[in-house]
Amino acid sequence: MPRFPSSHARTRTQPSSSPILSHSALAQPRKRLYVSAAYPHSRPVSMDAALRNEVLAAESSFLSAVVDEDRMAAFANEWQTTLERVNAALDAGILSRDTIKLCQAVMHSVFIVSSALQEGDRACASAVEGAAFDVQEYLKGHEGHAFAASSSVLCASHHKTSPSRQHHPSSAPNDLLAPYRRWFLDHFAHPYLTSADK
Repeated sequence: MPRFPSSHARTRTQPSSSPILSHSALAQPRKRLYVSAAYPHSRPVSMDAALRNEVLAAESSFLSAVVDEDRMAAFANEWQTTLERVNAALDAGILSRDTIKLCQAVMHSVFIVSSALQEGDRACASAVEGAAFDVQEYLKGHEGHAFAASSSVLCASHHKTSPSRQHHPSSAPNDLLAPYRRWFLDHFAHPYLTSADK
């Protein structure tokens, strides 16, 4: 009867000569080329930074246009282009929260200041028109009909060429608005009064 080794006996495993199981026959794992995590986002990040700089430049242009009205038309075109680019970037979802907050703050400031300037221009035009009417009424009562007729022609020609945002207003309305304009420029970043100012 043949003797078999007991299950407790140590047996030595023999190395396999099979090429399938050989380590040299196994394909070497490919090294993964790791792409920097920042690379896929480099374009949106650069677009975000570019739009941030564009909005800040537009804010600076607006302040220059408030001081020098000759620049207002150029600013209006630049501002329209900037708003379109910001809206497109918002729709694409590539703006950071900080840039969105900056855009909102600048847009709000531009809106507040431009609205106040327009309101001031309207009030100034109304005051000029009212003063012209008062002068005309005064002249009608004191200087006679012929002089009143000539003054009404003068008033009508002045009304046709009344100052608007596109044309240069006379120096008198600018002098009246100078303190308000200076206050807006000084408080452009924080347009609302604080409790201490009230």
